[in-house]
Amino acid sequence: MKPEVTKMEKEKDELFLLERVFLRLGSCETDEQLQSNLAKFLVPCLSKISSEFENVRKKVMELLTHINKRVKSRPKIQLPVDDLLKQYMSPDATAFITNFTILYVKMGVSRLPPEQQGALVPTLFNCLEGKPKPQQDCILQLMITAIQYMKIPEDPAKSKVLLPLQDKPQLTKNLLAYMLDALLLPYGWTGQKEGAPTMSAPPGLTTSSYKALTAEGIPEPDALEKIKIGLLKLLGANMLPEHDVVCLYTVATADARHNVAETADKELKRISGSVDWNNMAVISKLFAIYQGTVVVKGKPSPIKPEHIRLPVNIRVKLKIFPYFLRSSESANHFPACIQVLFDALFGTDTNAKLKSLGVQYVHHICLHASDAKFNPIAGVLMNGMIKLVKNSSENSNIRGRAYVAVGKIGKRAPNLVSKDIALLQQFFDAITKEEGELKLAIQEALSMMSSAFKDLSGTNCALMEALILQNIEKVESQARLMSVQYASNVFPSYHIPSTYVLLLAAGDSQDDIRTEAIKALYGVGQNEGGEKHKDRDDLPDFSQLVVYLAQKGEQRIKTSSKYEVGSKVLPFNPNTYTEIIRYCRLCLANSSGVKVSFESLSEERKSHAPSIGKYVGRMLEGNGIEENNAIHIYSTMLQQFLSAVQGEDAMYCLLELVSVAKGKLSTKFVDKLPWIKNLMFNNRDSVRDYAAELYAVIVSVTQDVQAIQLTIEELNENMNNKSLEVQHGSILALGHMIANALVSEPTGSSSVGDVTMEDLETPGNNTGTTPGTETNGYIVEAVHSLVKQVGSSQALLACGACLSLGEIGRRCPLPLPDGSKEDTQEDLVTKLSLVKKLIKIVQATKETIKVRERASFCLGYMCIGDSKFPHRQVVMDGLVESAQNKEVELHLSIGDALVCVAQGNMSPLARNTWLEDATTVPPQYDCSLVETLVKLILTKYVTHASPHVRQCACIWLLSVMNQCAKQTDVQKHLGDIQVAFMTMLSDKDEVTQDLSSKGLSLVYENSGEDQRSGLVSSLVDTLMTGKRPQMQVTQDTELFAEGALGKTPDGANMSTYKELCSIANDLNQPDLIYKFMHLANHSAMWNSKKGAAFGFKTIAAQAGEQLAPILHKIVPRLYRYQFDPNPRINQAMTSIWNALVSDTKKTVDKYLGEILSDVVQNLTNTQWRVRESSCFALNELLRRQQLDDVIGELPNIWEILFRVMDDIKESVRTAADVAVKTLSRVSIRLCDVDNGKLGEKAIIAIIPSLLNIGLASQVKEVRNISLKTIVEISKKSGKLLKPHVPLLTGALLESLSGLENQALNYVSLQYSSSQESQDLLDKARIAASKSSPMMETINRGIQFVDAENLPELVAIISKLAKSGIGLGTKAGCCHVIVSLTRQCGADMTPLAGKLLSNTLHMLQDKSGAIRKSAATAIGHLVKVAKESSVEKVIVKLKTWYLEKDDENLKKACGVTLAAINHNAPDVLQRHATLALPMAFFAKHEKKKEGDDKAGPWEDVWNEATPGTAGGLRLYLKEIVELVENGIKSQSWDLKAQSASTMASIAESLGTSLVDPHLTLLLVALMNGLPGRTWTGKEILLQALSSVYVSCRETIQKSENKEQPSPDIVVDALLKECKKENVVYKTAALKCTGEILEAYEIDRYGDILEILNPLLNPSKGDTEDDDKDDKNARFDLQCVAFECLGQAWPKQKVTQDTHQCSSCALLSERLTASSWKVQIAIVKTLNKLIDRLLILEDDTLRGNHSYLDAIITSITPSICICLGNIKYAGLRKECLGVLETLTKKLSKLSCLDILPPGPCAQLRDSLKALENDSQPELKHKALDLYKIIPNKE
Repeated sequence: MKPEVTKMEKEKDELFLLERVFLRLGSCETDEQLQSNLAKFLVPCLSKISSEFENVRKKVMELLTHINKRVKSRPKIQLPVDDLLKQYMSPDATAFITNFTILYVKMGVSRLPPEQQGALVPTLFNCLEGKPKPQQDCILQLMITAIQYMKIPEDPAKSKVLLPLQDKPQLTKNLLAYMLDALLLPYGWTGQKEGAPTMSAPPGLTTSSYKALTAEGIPEPDALEKIKIGLLKLLGANMLPEHDVVCLYTVATADARHNVAETADKELKRISGSVDWNNMAVISKLFAIYQGTVVVKGKPSPIKPEHIRLPVNIRVKLKIFPYFLRSSESANHFPACIQVLFDALFGTDTNAKLKSLGVQYVHHICLHASDAKFNPIAGVLMNGMIKLVKNSSENSNIRGRAYVAVGKIGKRAPNLVSKDIALLQQFFDAITKEEGELKLAIQEALSMMSSAFKDLSGTNCALMEALILQNIEKVESQARLMSVQYASNVFPSYHIPSTYVLLLAAGDSQDDIRTEAIKALYGVGQNEGGEKHKDRDDLPDFSQLVVYLAQKGEQRIKTSSKYEVGSKVLPFNPNTYTEIIRYCRLCLANSSGVKVSFESLSEERKSHAPSIGKYVGRMLEGNGIEENNAIHIYSTMLQQFLSAVQGEDAMYCLLELVSVAKGKLSTKFVDKLPWIKNLMFNNRDSVRDYAAELYAVIVSVTQDVQAIQLTIEELNENMNNKSLEVQHGSILALGHMIANALVSEPTGSSSVGDVTMEDLETPGNNTGTTPGTETNGYIVEAVHSLVKQVGSSQALLACGACLSLGEIGRRCPLPLPDGSKEDTQEDLVTKLSLVKKLIKIVQATKETIKVRERASFCLGYMCIGDSKFPHRQVVMDGLVESAQNKEVELHLSIGDALVCVAQGNMSPLARNTWLEDATTVPPQYDCSLVETLVKLILTKYVTHASPHVRQCACIWLLSVMNQCAKQTDVQKHLGDIQVAFMTMLSDKDEVTQDLSSKGLSLVYENSGEDQRSGLVSSLVDTLMTGKRPQMQVTQDTELFAEGALGKTPDGANMSTYKELCSIANDLNQPDLIYKFMHLANHSAMWNSKKGAAFGFKTIAAQAGEQLAPILHKIVPRLYRYQFDPNPRINQAMTSIWNALVSDTKKTVDKYLGEILSDVVQNLTNTQWRVRESSCFALNELLRRQQLDDVIGELPNIWEILFRVMDDIKESVRTAADVAVKTLSRVSIRLCDVDNGKLGEKAIIAIIPSLLNIGLASQVKEVRNISLKTIVEISKKSGKLLKPHVPLLTGALLESLSGLENQALNYVSLQYSSSQESQDLLDKARIAASKSSPMMETINRGIQFVDAENLPELVAIISKLAKSGIGLGTKAGCCHVIVSLTRQCGADMTPLAGKLLSNTLHMLQDKSGAIRKSAATAIGHLVKVAKESSVEKVIVKLKTWYLEKDDENLKKACGVTLAAINHNAPDVLQRHATLALPMAFFAKHEKKKEGDDKAGPWEDVWNEATPGTAGGLRLYLKEIVELVENGIKSQSWDLKAQSASTMASIAESLGTSLVDPHLTLLLVALMNGLPGRTWTGKEILLQALSSVYVSCRETIQKSENKEQPSPDIVVDALLKECKKENVVYKTAALKCTGEILEAYEIDRYGDILEILNPLLNPSKGDTEDDDKDDKNARFDLQCVAFECLGQAWPKQKVTQDTHQCSSCALLSERLTASSWKVQIAIVKTLNKLIDRLLILEDDTLRGNHSYLDAIITSITPSICICLGNIKYAGLRKECLGVLETLTKKLSKLSCLDILPPGPCAQLRDSLKALENDSQPELKHKALDLYKIIPNKE
């Protein structure tokens, strides 16, 4: 029994305790009592919910029900949340207890203040562990609501300690999942869709998650926005790695609220650089968010319906998709990538933008997917893209991307398209049908697919041929271009049909098509390896190509594709036909075994002739049918084209074909000689040249001697033809005819067809004697004619004659006598006379260059054909004597001619160029002249003083090296030649340098190893140092180019040493010659470098191994030299660089340190061109290279560039500007917060230079770029900026003024006279500075201020606030102070005192805007300042106000106090006793006229007090002390203000104003009254009146003897009324009248005595007054009459004495005064009548003589005023007098005693008012009219 008893007792005890708790709770009368009891008993009661006793449990439930009812209706009652949470987390708590506890936790947390909710987040997070899902959801809901209030430390380490998310990964995972759901929750989602019977979840959520989020109801949109921002704030606290939070940021960027989206976007940008987008966890999460739960149709889902997550909405999809495109791994995430792709393209919830991203994703997959993933899905992707392409209603941009996607898929999976020509056909058709950008997209797609169709065969190959042949003729250029591309890429280059397509395109009207076709035909583009195609050995077979082209030509000529030229019809247009002929010629050479290239089509094509001749011979030996023979077809094509269009290439090809055929084709052209002769007279020089040679070849081979003679004679006669073309063509043909005739033996046979070219080449008469037979007389005559034409005035004929004579001389001796010096016959034509004539032409500067070149060639050729030419030395001497000429082209020809003269018959030109190879060895003759020529050039001309002569020598020496380098005579002098070229490398002339470099290259190629090494060393030394071989200076040495220094005043040159010496002597400045020489030396040094560059370029590629050891010296210089301002040096150095450096990036990376050191060092070089080139080099270096390893050099670079930006030379400044802008961009990039340690290192290096040197610079451009860089760095650097915030803020604050436009200062000075305008301007300037980049940067930096760097920053701000100069700087300091106060709070407390002191100093600034800014700053500072500091501030303000006579300062004090009240009202209340009395006193200061606005003092008083009366009661003592001191002040304004304050006190308090304060006020006022009159003293009188009138009852009851009695006051006032000052007297009278009236004191006699002069002014008193004085006197009169009425007593004696006289006086003055005075008189009269004691006497009826007299005296004047229709106010007052009178009489029933006369007058006047415009007056007049008796 004992245990049972114990159990029952326990139950009883528990019930008893619960009853007591119930009683305690039930007896709570207030919320505070209930809250206190709940804190004690709620948790213990909840613990009893799991009691073993049912009655206990029931009692607990009953108690909880009671608590719920009480608490739910009292939202302010707090629950013991901490204890509840402890119980909830207790391991001893049962499930039953936790279930109930969580309910009260929810209730309690929601009631807590925001700060406490935020502090509970870590505890709530710990509560999650081990709890069931519903409870976790409940806690998570509380967490996400409270997170927004959580104070998260900026230090990541501290934040991780506060909320250790990484220590509990599973809980963190649950939290992140819940946060994701919260971020996905839309605003205002109702949970119902149209037609849906049940609640549906929003996109991106499951039904269960949506229910969990909205368990407490759907959040209001604004509340949900704050929750989301709070979540983002937590995610941005660096508590979690980036890959865990990036998905949540991505979702939040799609939020419908801007604040949420912007916050998420900023955070995402911050971490996106460090996120690994190829992390599968991140990508998988994004796919899961995008897709939701993937449910396969037709298959049961293992997931419950309420847990199926829906896909996100389209906003989120659009935000996620770009990150799929950034991730290469997303392309391999199968099958999700395909599902997402097709959802974007064809899903129900999509739009154009999402589709566009989807197509881009296809591109992404094509680029990044692995083959294993791509190949299985390629077909699906292709079908999807084709579906999009076919949908014509789709967006054109999307279709364009889809077309390109098809191309990429086809390129990646060629098997999908290679067998389907139909798809290709579809695209080719589309390119003709689509428009605009779509065509370009299709073009790109076709281009990418082209590689898939290689190696076609069979039907597909035929279809492809047909397709490109069809499209090459289309009108659309894109179709033609694609045909070209497919012809080029799909088929090999020897494929003839595709070659035909390319040939058609080569003549296209579109440049791009033509260029692409030529590139494909000739291989002139670049292959994949980057090397240019050189030789082609894969060209089509010549025979097959020609036959195919002929067939196509026959087909085309029958169609509309033919081309008509006059009466001729061509199968192709001229451009196409020209390319066909050129290409056939190339194929002909290729088939002949010649290595051909594009260049060989025009350069040295004649060298192919011997090989082509052999091939043509083989082709013609077959004796096949001519129609099928390729050579004959080729010939026919040439003739067909030339018959319509006389093209140069076609003409040459025909000439070549006939010439190399050895007569086998000549017979075919016998009947076409007239046609050829016609071509020979063509208007094109080149056509005439080729036609003339062709004509000569055919005639010489096919005609007999007699016919040849006739032809020569005919041609000779044609020289007299008027047509210049006929003459020229005949001359050219004559030369070839004579040469052919002289080298051949006449056969005498009529069978000319048997004559061959070998017969023509049989050596003839080489003796050099004049033929004496008759058979060659016509030849001699023709030669004489040619010689005669050499001197023709027509340059064309002279050139032709030289060419003809040269051709004869090249092949055989001229048929002219040798001649000698003894010949005296002038008209004798000899070889010597011809030589002299030609030399004269060469040396004649008046002749054209072309004629002189032809003459020089003729001289050289004459020495080739005649082995015993007797005048070779004469020719050589004549040619070298032309060295003084400056024409480079001429000397190139002369050089070749000199080599011909020196080589003689050994020259390669001595052969038959059509049939013999250049390797054919000519007969050996004496070549001693070669060595002679070399010695002559080296000894006489290379060292010549004239640069033009040295240039000639260089050209000639180069010609020798080009043609004779292998000869022994040249090899012996190779060393001397090298020295010569090296010397000329230093020449000023760039042509000389270039030619010398080429010569050195030839020397290098033909030298031994030792000589090569010496050459390289010498070039490197010259390149690095600019040293050059010494050259002796003579008086004729040219130091400067002609015109480089201008000319002397008399027109003389200033170029040679002698001329410069002469100028120095003439100027009497001998030392000037040294300056000239220094300048010349400087120029020569650069010329040496440039020359070395030319030479270096030519041998760099060959001397790579020898240069390797010294590259570290060469590369830095070369890199800088590439940017030399001289274009020639620039190009030369760039050429060296390209020759020496194969990979620029690798080389620069390797030598980055050396290059940077060299460039930076030379930024301050003494030579401007070095400085300029260094700037450009630095710009390129910064722009291209990674500078991570040289960050330490950046400060030095900045500093030096700042100096160079102020260079004396403009071009250097421009270059420095370019470099510094690039440096700025690089610095900004390096300082990015995403760079981590590198960014920190960079910002430490860069910021000080920009602040200390850049912003402090006097150069505007330097300051601007510094500021711009600082601003951008601040945007990018984030928290890295923290250590530099003090220095940065100080410098930028100073720059606010320093960088302000100086024009504003000028404008400010102009407006300084107008304070209002000045203030407006200053406000505008401050507003501009606040929106400036400087202030923007300051604000950005302030967010990183904390207790660590705050003291340093405050010290800087304090110093600037005290001593800063400039409006912007001062205002900026105030702005920063406000920001710091808001951000740092309590951390500012120990520092605020100093700031307050220095900011107070700014209140004395002359600028009102600055004073206002300083006041605002003080208003914020006092919030965090110590109480003692605040008190000092207020005392200082009070002192300044009372003691400083500065209106602006006083106003600033008021504004400051207003700012304190506005920003820190609690602080002001704590110091109210000190501040508010001052505010009340100051608000009574005199305002400017027209200013009715409440001032700052008034605002402070009104806002800080409970009303004026209440405030006065609180601070009356202090206020009275102030006004007492003020009234004693020496300042009149303070006296007046004190008086005004006293008046206000009295008016506000009235009877509440009692002693001792009342007496103090009265005494103070009375003490201030005596003495002189001062400006504003009238306010003292007004105050006195206000106090005595307002406090009348108190004064009358007062027994204080110290209090001045009314009588004493009146006595004092009467004295003041006698003062002369009109304004003061007016105030004194007014004050006296008011007091007399208020206290009913009878001093009428005294007042009347004072007023008499005023009531009866003489006329002279006012005549001389100005307008202001008159107004004042009128006011005085008005007040005088009013005072008279106020002083009218109620004492009978006084009335009896003065009533009649006073009324008479008033009546008299009423008619003689102005209307204002009249009104005052009438009012006084009204008072007088109202107070007349006789009107209150019952005996009036018996004794009314006084009344009759009074009425009789005033009636006329009253009637006159009633008749004044101008002033309604006057009429109204008169009616008031009559109304008073009638009321008084009516009261006594004595109306009938009114005298008849006055009654009649009054009734008439009142009757007249029946028509008054004022209804009020009209009615009143009517009433009075009825009252006044009619006594007529």
